[in-house]
Amino acid sequence: MQRRSRTSRRPSSSFRWLWWLAGLILVSGMVLVLLAPSLVTGYIRSYLRKDEFRQKAEDMISAKLGGKARVAPIIWNDDTASITDLSLETASGWNVDAGGVHLALDFGAIRQGTWSIQNTGADDLTLRLKAATPADNLDAAGFTRWDSMAEESSIPSFLRRYIPTETTISGFDVHRFFVEQGAWRIAETQLRLGSWKSGETSVSARLNGGTLQTPITAPEQKEPLKLDLAQATLRLGDKQLQLSDATLRWKQDSEATLRGSLKYETGIWQTFTHVKAVPLDEFLDTVWKQRISGRIEGDIEVTGAKNAPPVWKADLLLKDGMLTSLPILEKLVTYTNTPRFKRLVLDICSASFRPQGDSLRIENIIVQSNGLLRIEGTLTIRGRMVDGDFMLGVTPETVRGIPGANSRVFVGNNPAGPPGMQWTRVRIAGTLDAPQEDLSTRLIGAAGMSLLLDTPGSVIGKGAETLLKPVLGEGAAQMPGKVIEGTNGVIENTVKAGTGIINKVLPIFPGK
Repeated sequence: MQRRSRTSRRPSSSFRWLWWLAGLILVSGMVLVLLAPSLVTGYIRSYLRKDEFRQKAEDMISAKLGGKARVAPIIWNDDTASITDLSLETASGWNVDAGGVHLALDFGAIRQGTWSIQNTGADDLTLRLKAATPADNLDAAGFTRWDSMAEESSIPSFLRRYIPTETTISGFDVHRFFVEQGAWRIAETQLRLGSWKSGETSVSARLNGGTLQTPITAPEQKEPLKLDLAQATLRLGDKQLQLSDATLRWKQDSEATLRGSLKYETGIWQTFTHVKAVPLDEFLDTVWKQRISGRIEGDIEVTGAKNAPPVWKADLLLKDGMLTSLPILEKLVTYTNTPRFKRLVLDICSASFRPQGDSLRIENIIVQSNGLLRIEGTLTIRGRMVDGDFMLGVTPETVRGIPGANSRVFVGNNPAGPPGMQWTRVRIAGTLDAPQEDLSTRLIGAAGMSLLLDTPGSVIGKGAETLLKPVLGEGAAQMPGKVIEGTNGVIENTVKAGTGIINKVLPIFPGK
């Protein structure tokens, strides 16, 4: 009986040991599962400090951006990495140089399956566009994922699934940012890129401070136009760049606000600019600086594409405008005995500018000096040649002293113009340096007709004397009424003189 009881206990003891072994294996497995993220984190910490990772980072950047990248040795201090120099040459022609690159990796986020990169930035970053070069046998399809480094290493396969596949970047700050494309250059500005995570196709950007160098050289200026960059807000996408707004400042209180876009594949770009308080004399040659002054305000639209010249149009107005020293104004001062024409204050001065081939057409011109005159019309400039067609409106009192002006010259119709004005058509031709107008000759003709047909007493005044002097002579021009009342011979001579005036003004633009 005793032997049987001992024999029956042996299987029970063996079975218990099996349960203990199974429990130990189960607990060990659970411990490994719990420790897996820490094991992966430890592996990553070790791997990131190897030069193998630096080389792989070069390959990742090169394949992703299509060029050739060079990354200086990475220096780790706990969870913070710094790189003294990073450069990239892309196949599209851009050269990228960055110095003092730094970032921090949140290893705790790795356990949640995310690469969390924080406090990212650089001391300086320079972008230069040069001629495009073929890529050095780099294929974007060979882009190396972060998790692929585990597949190529000795890390156990059951831990590979803990390698993060998502990436978040809190932002990127650059203290000194430079961009250079041809004669265009942005210098000494600060760049702030917004946060980004896997799956997003764009990132916000902001520029603060610095300067914008342009290839535009204004007349009489020795250096190209250089603007202060107050701020700019952009969005960088995988297909286009979008400029939400930018503020540029120039001399004194001049300011320009911009928005626009650029499509990378086609190279099509456009900008919309609003300018204000821009001094006009900065864009005028020496002759016209003495004739017109004021500050420009308005809108400018420019579009362009690869291998194509830009196309632009502008709608501008002149604030605090003034016209001085124009030959026609000097004549009007004499003809009308109105000193206001000498320095003509422009209460309204606006126009639309439209390039047409090799010429510039200025449309919707409106120039008004309250209580004196209003000009409406168009002007075409081709090289230094000008051709203009205008309607000139004046108050009746303005030309009252010019014989025949109210009845023979200012007899046009302009229903769209302000009421209470008399209108006439005026043609402008010649050169920018010496424009000619047909108004003076028609006023002379009106004075001649008045001399022949009107009562002698109506042809009097300073305006009549000035207009008739070239034909009648100084003495007769001062007393046109007495001349007409004189002898038959004098009357005959006077009629011939009046006829000579009419013949003289038949050409629209007589020679000087």
